[in-house]
Amino acid sequence: MAQMLQPPAPASLLQRLRATLFSDAPSALVSSALLLGLAYAVWQALQWGVFGAVTVADPVACRATESACWGVLIEKHQLVLLGRFPPGELWRPIVASIVLLGTVGAAAHPRCFGRTGLALLVAGLLAFGVLMAGGVFGLTPVGSDLWGGLPLTLFLAVAALLIGVPLGIALALGRRSKLPVLSWLSTGYIEAIRGVPLIALLFFGAFVLPLLLPAQWRLDPMLRIGACLTLFHAAYLAEVFRGGLQAVPRGQYEAAHALGLNKWQTLSRIVLPQALRITIAPTANNFIGAVKDTSLVAIVNIYDLTGTLRLAMSDPQWQPFFVEMYIVVSAIYLTIGLSIAQYSRYLNRRYSLR
Repeated sequence: MAQMLQPPAPASLLQRLRATLFSDAPSALVSSALLLGLAYAVWQALQWGVFGAVTVADPVACRATESACWGVLIEKHQLVLLGRFPPGELWRPIVASIVLLGTVGAAAHPRCFGRTGLALLVAGLLAFGVLMAGGVFGLTPVGSDLWGGLPLTLFLAVAALLIGVPLGIALALGRRSKLPVLSWLSTGYIEAIRGVPLIALLFFGAFVLPLLLPAQWRLDPMLRIGACLTLFHAAYLAEVFRGGLQAVPRGQYEAAHALGLNKWQTLSRIVLPQALRITIAPTANNFIGAVKDTSLVAIVNIYDLTGTLRLAMSDPQWQPFFVEMYIVVSAIYLTIGLSIAQYSRYLNRRYSLR
């Protein structure tokens, strides 16, 4: 009897693949054709990118082969990754990026959620700004027009999301407010921003806004572009959080009222934690989009990772080998996106309802 109640042994990987790909003759035929095509594509990619590739920074040798030229990375990696930062100060963007990533990683730990995580993020951004801008602690001043590459991409994404998340929550609450004026203003802002392409906002912040403001009120171009990114993503996050708030059962409000909690206590302790848990996946999707949207700032002469790539590819000697550079930059964006996606899956597992 005990043997009959034992669960069946889990199938091995080979058994699962056989049941999935080769369960019958048509499936086996299609799977075999696709696997052969995949194997051929992988072999061709290895021939182009590994076995026949040129790994020396010699454009003449690169033009003599039809394979990949990774020598362009050796020649242009500094410009692409770190931008036009002064050559003698290149350690500063490297350390600034490490500090920023470290504080983001620490703030992402569930034990640091709340004020501790917010303090870590603010400290990381301040340290990044000090290291990049200089002018204090004996650091040489460097204008924001020389910032670029991966550090600038990280800075714009983190700054936009750090301010965009609380602003999005405030807009979502404002749209659901019973005060007509507050609800109309929040709704009008969200719909107006969502109805305009991001590139239009960036052009407005870079070229139109300085014409509308007095000279003494004109902010640094980096701050204007960062504000445009923040306002744009806050509008999209507001709709995500509004959906989470609507998904919280009405009974939760009634139970909090029965316990004697006021509106702020109900919101901060009962409603928002549940709404944020519900919106983990769509919020992570917006975070990935925010990182990728930083690539648009290159159009308004802010040289993030894609902007410095365009600068590097302006060299006539290395222009034919743009594919290799785009592969590397795409791999960086892919790594960041996969990291955010993996983190969101971790949060979903940790806070899922059993």
